[in-house]
Amino acid sequence: MIKVLGAAQSRRLEERAVQAGARLIDLMESAGGAAVRFLRKKYDLDQKRCVVLCGRGNNGGDGFVAARRLKECGAQVIVILMEGQPSTDNAREMYSKLPETGVKILRYEDASPYLASMLESADFIVDAVYGVGFHGSAPEFMEPVFRAASESAGVTLSLDVPSGVSCDTGAVEGACVVADYTVSFSTLKNCHLLQPAKGCCGQVIVVPIGIDLALINAQESPLEVTDEELVRRVLKPRSPESHKGDYGRLLCLCGSDGMAGAASLCVRAALRGGAGLVNAALPRSIYPIVAQSAQEAVYTVLDETSGGALTEDAQRALSDAAAKADAMVLGCGLGTGRESFSRLRQCLMGAEKPIVIDADGINLLSRNIDILKTVSAPLILTPHPGEMARLTGRSVSEIQLHRLEYACSFAREFNVVLVLKGAGTIVASPVGHAWVNLTGNAGMARGGSGDVLAGLIGALLAQGVPPEEAAAAGVWLHGTAGDRCAARLSQTAMLPGDLIGELPGLFLNIGR
Repeated sequence: MIKVLGAAQSRRLEERAVQAGARLIDLMESAGGAAVRFLRKKYDLDQKRCVVLCGRGNNGGDGFVAARRLKECGAQVIVILMEGQPSTDNAREMYSKLPETGVKILRYEDASPYLASMLESADFIVDAVYGVGFHGSAPEFMEPVFRAASESAGVTLSLDVPSGVSCDTGAVEGACVVADYTVSFSTLKNCHLLQPAKGCCGQVIVVPIGIDLALINAQESPLEVTDEELVRRVLKPRSPESHKGDYGRLLCLCGSDGMAGAASLCVRAALRGGAGLVNAALPRSIYPIVAQSAQEAVYTVLDETSGGALTEDAQRALSDAAAKADAMVLGCGLGTGRESFSRLRQCLMGAEKPIVIDADGINLLSRNIDILKTVSAPLILTPHPGEMARLTGRSVSEIQLHRLEYACSFAREFNVVLVLKGAGTIVASPVGHAWVNLTGNAGMARGGSGDVLAGLIGALLAQGVPPEEAAAAGVWLHGTAGDRCAARLSQTAMLPGDLIGELPGLFLNIGR
């Protein structure tokens, strides 16, 4: 498991290291030194022009160490004090060592007339202005400096996090440094994985700075990275004496006129995802299309009145199918009319087994959001940013700026597992834990990809995987299948149905 820490967890880790005998001044020395060792392994530093932008806190202290070490490598080094003299004891001590090294030190006020040109001509820029404790927006005067550092032809290296990003949420609310590399100390940080900050980090390299690995592994973190080990853990090897009942019955209430494809993709993904029996409840009008593409499923064929409502027999059949199900998927291509909501509500009311709600199911709920608080069954919602905006009444841009915050707060408020799709899909549990997914690619940005994900998560639920882990494992499998498709077919030509075809090989690789 990859350890990912937020600001508070990073501070707590340092505190525990100190309690175990480490000194913060030594950790600072190690941090600045490790950053320069990384550069030295990749580049010749002798006589290279280096500008180190330093803030007042301990991140600036790391920068002072880096400046000294760069000078020792033969570089021409200038330190810019962006906000005046250092304010912490450790940073002040590191600053006091600079004059004897020959490093040139300038205050921002003195350097500002020609700082942009200095950054433009630099071979290396070290960003040590703000660390993990930063939040909000950087002062306005920083904007041209950060922009010049980001656009410089030289190599820009950020220490721990790019200045201007929020460590915990990945938000970028104002000016920030867009780095070529970010050297992170001891562990990954939330912002290295969460958009939009992830796009500012460049290549992230985690370096040790002297904190014992046992302390790092013991540090609790509310954010994890989905990985193959998660899938291995939640999906046990199959017993030779098992039967279909051991792998669950999944009901998929999906499809409507013109949306047979959504139902087909969901059902086919559920079948490939390992559910023991997949029952698709869908209108008679699309039954022949879906049944032809997914012959291994069983079908609850729903007859409708001339007005589109279910007949009494169809309502009974749907209720019976829901009662027998070990899990349900609701919404893929279901439609957003009044009768669609009636079917959704029929399955939700009184349900006790876990349910995935996707696509049209989410859009229906966005108009009737309070119904979520009346459902006793465990729920997984899988919105893309536009659907999340409708659920919350926020703008898509605001959702994207604060993805982790909105995912976690919604999950907590409505007691659901929330899968916020997109680059770096986030899975948030109602108890405050979250996963971020690093698999997947832009070739999956097509209608139908979400239907595949919903069916896959539903299959895991039917097999008894707990909702949080089913969502996280399903997202990883979905994204990894997408990466395999892109490698084989290209991001341009790959289709959602191709993801399903990659699942057998993927399960073979992980021994399931």
